[in-house]
Amino acid sequence: MPAVEIPLIPNQRKLLKELRTGTHSVIGVGGGRGSSKSSGADRCILTLMAEFPGIKICLVMRTWVAQVVPFHIEPIKTEFPWVASDLKVSPPAVLRIGKSSCEFKYAQNYDQVEEAFRSGNYNTILIDQAEQFTLKEITEIRKACRSILPKFPIAKLVLLFNMRGSCIQDLRKMFHLKEVGDPEDYIFFKFDPWDNYYWVQEALKKDGYSVIDYYRWTDDQRKEYAALKGPYTKTLSEGDPVISKADWEGSWDTVEGAYFANSFDLEAVRLNPNLVDQIQKPWANYWLSGDWGEKHYTAILWHYRIALKPTEAAQYLGWTGLTKPINLIVTYREMCVNERTTTEVGRLIVESTPAIEKPLLHAFYLSPECVTEDPNSVGSQIGKELRPAGLPLPIKADNDRKGGYTLMEKLLKAAKFKGVDPNGIQYEDAWLISSECPQLLAALPILMRDPNNLDSVLKTDLSTAKIEQDISEAARYGLKSMLAPKKKTEQDIFNEAMNAATPAQRMTLAWAHAQKKSKPKKQFLPPSWQSGRK
Repeated sequence: MPAVEIPLIPNQRKLLKELRTGTHSVIGVGGGRGSSKSSGADRCILTLMAEFPGIKICLVMRTWVAQVVPFHIEPIKTEFPWVASDLKVSPPAVLRIGKSSCEFKYAQNYDQVEEAFRSGNYNTILIDQAEQFTLKEITEIRKACRSILPKFPIAKLVLLFNMRGSCIQDLRKMFHLKEVGDPEDYIFFKFDPWDNYYWVQEALKKDGYSVIDYYRWTDDQRKEYAALKGPYTKTLSEGDPVISKADWEGSWDTVEGAYFANSFDLEAVRLNPNLVDQIQKPWANYWLSGDWGEKHYTAILWHYRIALKPTEAAQYLGWTGLTKPINLIVTYREMCVNERTTTEVGRLIVESTPAIEKPLLHAFYLSPECVTEDPNSVGSQIGKELRPAGLPLPIKADNDRKGGYTLMEKLLKAAKFKGVDPNGIQYEDAWLISSECPQLLAALPILMRDPNNLDSVLKTDLSTAKIEQDISEAARYGLKSMLAPKKKTEQDIFNEAMNAATPAQRMTLAWAHAQKKSKPKKQFLPPSWQSGRK
């Protein structure tokens, strides 16, 4: 690598100093979104590789396509083109500069963490978006952080994280409450969105300020300027107060506002794909659910529900306290796309469903506003692609928002407590999610409680596409519609009958339904009126 000094902003320089000469073996880097944590990691990695020949570094995230590539591989190639030829970009990617190396990995569950780091030996390991990793996984990764160099005598683990996520409570215990390990081993650096000049660089030029001027201002001055002048930072500061406390302020207190804070346990709810296959049977109840979005995301989920005997629950899941069968709901596949037409969405659903599954799926619960008798409605257009493939037509999902999220919370608690609550009462149903549904697993723990309606999830800015909002709605539709539906209306009954009918039967049903709607209703007059007419 050429002798080029890599520019660092102040908070990134503090992190680099700790990596170079600090005495702490576990470094936390947390705060608001867009606060230069990932880019700081890249800059520190390249600097360490140049300064400590022979150093071995590893950076790991939860997913490859959605995280490692856009957050690290592509930015390194773009911002530091002189190392692009030394970067192998297919997983596991590796950057080699002289005797130094940095591997880029991903691990979607504990088994993959174990496989990736069982024989690892690194001077420094960085876990980006560490709020998505369990304490058990972090502990396993740390075992591979053990190599030292004469000029780099302490192997270090760096945890970079936002303030909302499935495992933020564990990070809070590490760096805020000091309840994990020896406090002397841990140090925490807070990165704020207004620390990142990138978001306001155009405004600075326009107002006649330099980047040096910006970092000479006080923290409050930079915060105020970013909130007013940065297009991205403005959206963070002006958003819903509950969300802004996490994404803008980077506050530890926001973890208490997470809707599923006391019910979501990533290690308990996440299911290995091999177990997903072993548990499911042809006689299970299979269905789809979806939340449609034209500019937002369209999220589609595949589910099945099956009763497990206590012996089977012990065999597959290690749940040993059951005294009777428990109904297990498994969400085993997800599809998230945006800016797709109804026809494209329908075709993608067909393509994503194996032939053996198609006759097993008996219902598709879609956003209720999308399902009408209009042949041009979203539901009708998607259905045109599904019907020839033998998949069920969309029907109106139960839209009981409060009841839906309350049900989801109960099902997640059942998984957390392995089917039996702390009072010894067995749950009827429990919900598990395949590790092949990373977007859903990432979304649930960052949903925030509505301060004006504590039994419901906070609805954030509807003008912005947020995948966590859309995929959680798809889950709510699927679980509430199947497990605790409202009383069906005549229209719901008609829709379900049409869904199950053959083309010939559908013509008869449609005619009968139209006749019924056009038939005048009887008038039931009060007795006094009736007597007056005699």
